[in-house]
Amino acid sequence: MSDRAWRPLLILVLTALILAPGVHAQQPSKELQELRATSQAFYRAGDYAQALRFAERALPLVIRTYGPDHEQTGLQYYSLGLTAEKAGNLAAAQRYYAETVSVREKVYGVQGPSVAEALEALGAVHIKQGRPDAAEPIFQRALKLKQDLIGFSHAYQTSGHSNLGDVALARGNWPAALAAYRQALSLLAGQDTSQAVAKAIIDDEIRRYRDTFVGLCRAAWQTKDQAGSDRGALLDETFQAGQQAWTTSAASALAKMTARIGAGETDLGRRIRRVQDLSQRILRLNADDHKLLADWSAVQRANPAYAAALEDFRAASAASARDPNTIRQRDLARQLQDSLQHCPQGEKKAGCETSERDRAAMARELGELSKAIGAGSGAIMAVHRRMEAAEKALPGYAEFQTRRTALRTDIDRAETEVREARAQIVRAFPAYVALADPKPLRVAEAQALLGADEALVAILVGSARSFVWALTRERAEWVQIDAGAQALLDQVTALRNGLDPLAQQDAEGAAGSRAGVARGFDLARAHALYGLVLGPVAGVLAGKRHLIVVPTGPLTSLPLQVLVTAPPPPSGAPPEQALRDAAWLIKSHALSVLPSVPSLSALRKLPGGTAGTRPFFGMGDPVLEGPDPVDRQRGTNRRSASAPARFYRNGLADTRAVRELTPLPDTADELRTIARVLGALPGDVNLREAASEAKVKSASLSEYRVVQFATHGLVAGDLSGLAEPALVLTPPDVPTEANDGLLTASEIATLELNADWVVLSACNTAAGGGEGAEALSGLARAFFYAGARALLVSHWAVYSSAATELTTKTFATLAANPGLGRAEAFRRAMLDLIAEGKPPAYWAPFVVVGEGGARGLGASGVRP
Repeated sequence: MSDRAWRPLLILVLTALILAPGVHAQQPSKELQELRATSQAFYRAGDYAQALRFAERALPLVIRTYGPDHEQTGLQYYSLGLTAEKAGNLAAAQRYYAETVSVREKVYGVQGPSVAEALEALGAVHIKQGRPDAAEPIFQRALKLKQDLIGFSHAYQTSGHSNLGDVALARGNWPAALAAYRQALSLLAGQDTSQAVAKAIIDDEIRRYRDTFVGLCRAAWQTKDQAGSDRGALLDETFQAGQQAWTTSAASALAKMTARIGAGETDLGRRIRRVQDLSQRILRLNADDHKLLADWSAVQRANPAYAAALEDFRAASAASARDPNTIRQRDLARQLQDSLQHCPQGEKKAGCETSERDRAAMARELGELSKAIGAGSGAIMAVHRRMEAAEKALPGYAEFQTRRTALRTDIDRAETEVREARAQIVRAFPAYVALADPKPLRVAEAQALLGADEALVAILVGSARSFVWALTRERAEWVQIDAGAQALLDQVTALRNGLDPLAQQDAEGAAGSRAGVARGFDLARAHALYGLVLGPVAGVLAGKRHLIVVPTGPLTSLPLQVLVTAPPPPSGAPPEQALRDAAWLIKSHALSVLPSVPSLSALRKLPGGTAGTRPFFGMGDPVLEGPDPVDRQRGTNRRSASAPARFYRNGLADTRAVRELTPLPDTADELRTIARVLGALPGDVNLREAASEAKVKSASLSEYRVVQFATHGLVAGDLSGLAEPALVLTPPDVPTEANDGLLTASEIATLELNADWVVLSACNTAAGGGEGAEALSGLARAFFYAGARALLVSHWAVYSSAATELTTKTFATLAANPGLGRAEAFRRAMLDLIAEGKPPAYWAPFVVVGEGGARGLGASGVRP
């Protein structure tokens, strides 16, 4: 099963088995609950074989508890299919999915939408087994079920056409595969994204269908050299498909920022900010609404009367779906729609001579069926009334209704304001739509944005294959890579183990430990990964000083400057010498990262000279005590901390835990040095007590071209509640909502910046929320939204001395060469450290994200 099928079903169907609201009146035994919980734990840990073993042990208990033809039994079969497929036991997965289909047909009827879902899972296993002939009729049936339910031209049919594309791809029928994938993606892309919630849902759908975009690229790759194929058109089509496949919140945040700046400091610009902020608020309110409903479901589940009524209602509804009258009504409605489509009323067409008479007969039968179905609906409504009465008797019902009504009122009010204000903005500023929701660029459009010394590299990672597009002003090429997400993840993980200080010994300790770090990095692997990903397009990149990279998947968690462009010499040289002499990619190219290809257009179409007029605002060296006196004396501490969740208590920061973080006194020298290089006033460097939330929120940050935070960063991959990514500032004696010592991502997003460059000299601020899920963390995305054109962010826990050297050298280089560009200046800082014999764990953590070239004012963040 492809990623598009996994994502909507996980965390896991097992979660639904345990937590689904009111799914059954019978309570599972303690043994069954424990087996399910154990299976789920193994699944989440990635031990699918063990997860399958415990799920299979649970199956007889499920059947004994609910019966062989109960929806709970169908869910258990489905979870077994998912788990077996993940475990690589495709024969077992096929068997369990087939059982799922059988149970769902009995519970919901042969035409139920959940039957189509199970059929698609079954067909996907046949594809994995190399049996497209077995898969095709299954997929055809699933697609017909969906079409009968909702029509032919709806995004609901996307999976059906994509599945048929998979069949054609497996057969090597490239034209048919290309046609099917095009049909699927046209349905997916044709949806309205003007509303915030709808856009979020559609973006999530697009993520689920990434392998459909990859499939289109694979089919196009195979047809490009066939007679009659337009290679240039296929290059354009796949380049745009690759952009659509990987929508990120970082790219969206950057687009919103450029839309505001494009309107200028005007009333229009302020209205755009208001619409954007309201749209973000709508998303938060909807999340609150979903959580409220989930919490209320827990209350419902705990009540036997409500659970029993809901079980009866679901059973009655399922029986109604299986009723012959209901099935006939649905079939007739489809026939009537088809007749009207093929034989329009009032038109005389061959083969439509009896259409009017046939439609009249269908209408009469539909009326009779409606009466029959209506007569039988009384029982269902009676059960529904019993369920409503049981709910009203639950404790907290009035409070739930009041809170829900208030939330929905707030959402409706905000949506109305956004809709009206957006219409006014579009009338006054027609370019707003293109800026706020940029479309994929064509090859020629991207090439026109590049400088003479620049190349753009866009990467699309799929499950089994990946693609790379390389563009310069003069050339454009694309290549297929015979590696998917898992293979690339294995390579990236191995390389990061030799980079991340938390996976290494202390890089700044004794000489022996430094040698350990040096030995820990696999130069041969770094060269192999370069050869796999960039080697095929090396000819396009040759001679271009600045590489602009749009990575996806696991490649987002690796700074590409550590790739090696030539085989390392035979072993024998000291590790430090081998690292110093290695053909690092950064030696031949400056590198910057973009969250999307359209981000290049958004940034380079910004008007020049619009950033702040003051040179620098810095904040660091917060008042922290450290866990013990030894740590307080160290001047080479990591700018990292534990997961944010432990620093929160009841929605505010736990100031005691924040104070126990290690002090970072060297950040004061770092900020003072940069301020001096940029010609900033002493008062623009905020240290110790001045490094506070209150100072950040009261400062006129939009006046500054460069903004830097040199402190601890709290970033985690899986946060809940209010425990969100944050920058550590001086904690107050008494925490308040406005000032608790942690500047969170949501607070950052409310700031008003106008900065050429924001430097996050903290830990792991480049990391995404999941393994390769995003190119940037929540902190970085928030700074883009607030108004940063470019960011300097890190991929792992940074040593303070490394951060100090890299940032101060970069700004000194920019001061001496104002038109150099951020990426090139940062490259030179890294080269100095490489020449000093520093290991890549020291010099490689940071990446320039956003505009890294010499644009406008030199794009350096420094005025001549």
